Amino acid sequence: SKLNQLVRIPVIASGGAGNENDFLEAFSKANVDACLAASLFHFDILKIRDLKRYLQDNGIVVRL
Repeated sequence: SKLNQLVRIPVIASGGAGNENDFLEAFSKANVDACLAASLFHFDILKIRDLKRYLQDNGIVVRL
């Protein structure tokens, strides 16, 4: 993304994700270094393990 080219620090997407695909788009299209989320996990909308597997299955490098 243009932002990644302008700054020398990690770019972190924060807020607004509603499903697994939102995270995938942030990593693949916006080229962010990390994503931050809380409510999805606190309210059991999404499991961290499931999200990590989904991202890994779609070519994003994650620690499992």
